[in-house]
Amino acid sequence: MIKRAFTLVECLIALIIMSLITLLLSLQIRVIKSTTTKSLERPLDWYICLTELESQDHQFMLEKVSNKKLQLTSRSSGLTYELYGTDRLYLSRANRGGYMLLFSDIKPGTVKFNELAGERVKIQAERKNGQKLIGVVKFYEETTSKDSSRIRSVN
Repeated sequence: MIKRAFTLVECLIALIIMSLITLLLSLQIRVIKSTTTKSLERPLDWYICLTELESQDHQFMLEKVSNKKLQLTSRSSGLTYELYGTDRLYLSRANRGGYMLLFSDIKPGTVKFNELAGERVKIQAERKNGQKLIGVVKFYEETTSKDSSRIRSVN
């Protein structure tokens, strides 16, 4: 009677297949970890907040920049708004009350607005968990020559 056993070639093939499966799984785990790390570096809610400020629906133009507040005018509606940075970012109609919350969970006193060239503003903040948030918002440019002659005040 002949006993059947695995040959050396069959064992090597099984070993190679198992090695490939292990390699593919480890690569997949690395991809998942790097994706998680990247999503923590650029949180979706921060991206949505910045995108809302650049929205074509509002077409905000930059009027005035201070360390804790931006004054914006909507090119589409002509209304004036103020963007405040406290323990949250919120948009309010100038001298009219009411507000729209854009971003919360901010460590108090960490929001800063810095005006850059080309109708851009750098917004910096820190979350309560210590995560640093930085973004640059490009506002719409003024369209008429009358508007372009106006002087912007900076505090």
